[in-house]
Amino acid sequence: MTDTTQSADAYVLVVEADADPVLVEGGDDYAITQEQTEVVVIAAAEQGPPGPQGIPGPAGGSSLQRLAGEVVSALRVLYEVDGEVFALDYRDAEHIDLLLGVSLTAADAGQPLNIQRTGVIEDVGWSWQPGRIWLGIDGQLTQTPPVDGFDVLLGAAVSATRITLNLQDPIDLE
Repeated sequence: MTDTTQSADAYVLVVEADADPVLVEGGDDYAITQEQTEVVVIAAAEQGPPGPQGIPGPAGGSSLQRLAGEVVSALRVLYEVDGEVFALDYRDAEHIDLLLGVSLTAADAGQPLNIQRTGVIEDVGWSWQPGRIWLGIDGQLTQTPPVDGFDVLLGAAVSATRITLNLQDPIDLE
């Protein structure tokens, strides 16, 4: 038998030895019907440190998580090879067709990294003009269309601090 009561600043958990935990409620009170053999008092405490960030969004959503294959900054366009991601450059003919999405977080090599493929991304540090967003140098987002390499339209800025991703196939400009 298990019983839990709450005072202003603590919880008291009472557990009977060798019994399956069963909570017996009676209104706002809890009752114990058998002998108590163990008492644990859990006092109010401060919040502990945050745990590691989890995988973003629901399964099949527009966000996913991969391991960084190198040091990756947040808000960089990435490609994936063998489960690891790397910054993609608009001139990288070898990897241009492996475009995965935009990093939402930063990570060191071997660490998990959250990546978004579609939808809205906001960042207060941005100062976009409404209009198209392309892939630039070393995975950077830019509003300047390329004149060589590959034209990769990523989406559009809808405000100074918000873009809507809509990844397009690369167009070879050479």
